[in-house]
Amino acid sequence: MSATLLPKRTWPGAVTGVFILFALFIVVGCTSSTDSVADTTRFSGTPPTSGAATSSTTDQFAPFTNIGPDLGGPAEIFNRYPGVVIFDFDRDGDLDFYVTQAEINAPLEVARGGPNRLFRNDGNGRYTEVAGAAGVAAADHNSTAVAACDFNNDGYQDLYVGAQGRIGDNLDFGSVDDVPGLRRVIQDRLYLNNGDSTFTDITDSAFGTRANVRSTGSIACGDVDGDGWLDIYVGNRADVDFVRFDTPAHSGNFNLMYRNNGDLTFTDITIESGLLGPEIVMRDSDGFPITFPIQGGEFEIEGFDPSIVDDNGNPVGDPTSQTWATLFFDHDNDGDLDLWVANDGDRIQVYRNDTVEGRIEFRNIAHEMGVDQSGAWMGFALGDFDGDADLDIFVTNIGFNSLVRGRPSSPGGDCTYAHQFDWGTCFHYLLRNDGVREIEGVGTVGVFPDVAGSTQIEPSAALPPESLTPSNIESFWQVPTGLAAYDFGFGTVFFDIENDGDQDLYWLGAIIARGEGPGGMLFPGFGRMLQNIGGGKFRDITVESHLIDSQGVDYSKTDPSEPGFDRLAQRMGPEFHENGKGLAKGDLNGDGFVDLIGTNSSGEIFDEPGVPGGTSVVAGPLMVWINGGGDSSWLTLRLKGRMAVDGTGSNADGIGAFVTVTSEGADGRPLVQVQTVLGSSTFLSMSSLDLTFGIGSAERVDRVEIKWPSGVSQTLTDVKANQVLEVTEPAG
Repeated sequence: MSATLLPKRTWPGAVTGVFILFALFIVVGCTSSTDSVADTTRFSGTPPTSGAATSSTTDQFAPFTNIGPDLGGPAEIFNRYPGVVIFDFDRDGDLDFYVTQAEINAPLEVARGGPNRLFRNDGNGRYTEVAGAAGVAAADHNSTAVAACDFNNDGYQDLYVGAQGRIGDNLDFGSVDDVPGLRRVIQDRLYLNNGDSTFTDITDSAFGTRANVRSTGSIACGDVDGDGWLDIYVGNRADVDFVRFDTPAHSGNFNLMYRNNGDLTFTDITIESGLLGPEIVMRDSDGFPITFPIQGGEFEIEGFDPSIVDDNGNPVGDPTSQTWATLFFDHDNDGDLDLWVANDGDRIQVYRNDTVEGRIEFRNIAHEMGVDQSGAWMGFALGDFDGDADLDIFVTNIGFNSLVRGRPSSPGGDCTYAHQFDWGTCFHYLLRNDGVREIEGVGTVGVFPDVAGSTQIEPSAALPPESLTPSNIESFWQVPTGLAAYDFGFGTVFFDIENDGDQDLYWLGAIIARGEGPGGMLFPGFGRMLQNIGGGKFRDITVESHLIDSQGVDYSKTDPSEPGFDRLAQRMGPEFHENGKGLAKGDLNGDGFVDLIGTNSSGEIFDEPGVPGGTSVVAGPLMVWINGGGDSSWLTLRLKGRMAVDGTGSNADGIGAFVTVTSEGADGRPLVQVQTVLGSSTFLSMSSLDLTFGIGSAERVDRVEIKWPSGVSQTLTDVKANQVLEVTEPAG
């Protein structure tokens, strides 16, 4: 069915329209304070190592080491969309991690499949793969995104594992009950942590007929109504068999909001909470919506074609976006969790939490905030990059990559089309938190201007982005600047690489597609590690930090001016990139320096520069990058909400707590840092809940202030550095 290029007619009443859409496309489917260190438990951290390597500048850091090949189990992944979560599943004081794979019977040309993997941390860099023994191998599950959150407040993190449609069957979620066994493959799963190193699948009892079957891209946990129980927001993409961005119709699937009932059951409140996603923005070159007729032509809907059906004749997707990342955090500092949603081929959505007296309600205010450009939005990183004691947001996008190619002549979901207009962009966002403002008729909205283009980056001498050579950018595009000039990304995190007290930034991501671009490199990306050098500026230290997302890189020479440096011979750069996807952070070895885990999807391997070798898909390597450490001091906080103690106060994980740490800075003035406990995913993945603060040469932290989700405030003073400190929420 062809698109209709007409001004859009609205649905007959907002509520009525929402229910019509949902019926058509959904399938069954109090304050206290303490100035002591009471209610805390200390864990001994490994003393910081000495002799940190020195970069080509004055800032010191030690390079990372990838121990993926040395794990006690296979370090390769067969999955198009592999996720990873870092968490202490057995509560023995160190961090374990879980990685998702594809259904074991997935087609060979796509992925060989295999069970999911749970790597138990046995200390001293040793890991044992225990997914089978723990009951979370899920070999018959087409797993994707994953999150670890304590849904019953017993002190143990449970596992929510998302799924995608079965690859190659040309069936969408509407056919889930038409094919025997299909539901088992594509339905999300909830595993209850039994507290004895095993899990139990409680999906059916927890969700009944409302378990998600819509191709999960991300999971976010957060207590949105302040009752002490973690609720779940599931961000859905589209079944991979039907993902298209070269046409105006590029629909995704409705996201779902589940309220935690406090008894290990969940209620789908997507509609009543205001979180049923809006239509896609799909405009023609004159700015008119590109719509398709629905209900016999009585209405038109933007960006969604209901005539597209799967092999069983069921409509493909829902009239809404494809979501890749979700983020719960209190962006307006009013005491409740707001929700940010990153969509591929569409807008970012920002939902303000307007919940009152237990009635959960959200309002989309992205347009009023000015952050609603269409893009290929992939992942969120949250951190205070400019050191002003509030949380800023980095959002990954396609980057400059599309701008070295031709301009699309016809409308589609590719951000390169939207980039031609003021309503779209392919560049990353760096959204600086400038507080809030009031808008008449709307209320309080966050102020988050995009400063990516003005954020200066000192480029890598060995691997500068192509976009820094203006002649590489097609003449009809504006040449990008600053952080906006950087390349493709999926998963991303802010963290302090060298524990000097500021937030550095890493991301990875790539897409390899046979027949697309030179050597199949549709969107090449090898990861970028940007070191914060103060004043809102960064330095690209990807090479020096040994964080190139490629195998077999020779780091013996990292300076192009060094005799014998040979970028290609040393396998540096996009010619050898892996298929980067998920990313998570956490201090795996307990030395006080944050480590990273990156997943790579199965895809083609580069035997020669830029030339995929062979005819079949190979596994994606698992990168377990261990931070080389250094001499700087640190403090790691592990929060325990009171719900795990006596059933009052905040959720057991402390998700949503806002923490301020004050220590003495290098210049003798107070160094103030802030972080929040996130139960949300960056692309497909979730980081450890522990909060690690680098404090430079300080030997003590002057003050730790915790604002718990319950509203209770807690203050600790004169805290010794270089320890993992477990802090229990005081009674309210």
